Amino acid sequence: MKAAVLHQSKSPFVIEDVAIGKPGPHEVLVRTAAVGVCHSDLHFLDGAYPYPMPAVLGHEAAGVVEQVGELVRTVRPGDHVITCLSAYCGHCEHCLTGHLSLCTEPDTRRGEGEAPR
Repeated sequence: MKAAVLHQSKSPFVIEDVAIGKPGPHEVLVRTAAVGVCHSDLHFLDGAYPYPMPAVLGHEAAGVVEQVGELVRTVRPGDHVITCLSAYCGHCEHCLTGHLSLCTEPDTRRGEGEAPR
C-alpha cells in the first residue's frame, strides 16, 4: 500500500510503498478510508515530540476492518471503525476507572524484537 512516510523531523514526507503484516493476536487491520493529520502529528513532524523514524503519521482515521487477530472479540471484518491514538486493554484498574490513557498493560505494546506497526 502507499503511505506518506516521515523519515526525519522537519523534512518532507515521502510517498512510498509499505508492507503491512497480518494482525497480531490483539491487533486489528483496518483499510483506511480517511485520515486526519492533527496537531500531535505536527509535533512529530517538527521534532517537538521525539518519535522513532521512519513513521507514518495520522492516528485519527476511519475505515473498515479487514482482519482481526485471534484474541480480538470486539470487532469483526466488515465493521466500520474509527481509530484512537491511545492503546488500552479495557480490563486493568486504569481502564476500569476511566483513565484509559494511563493503561500500561503489556498486551497493548509491541513485543521485544517485533516489527513496528
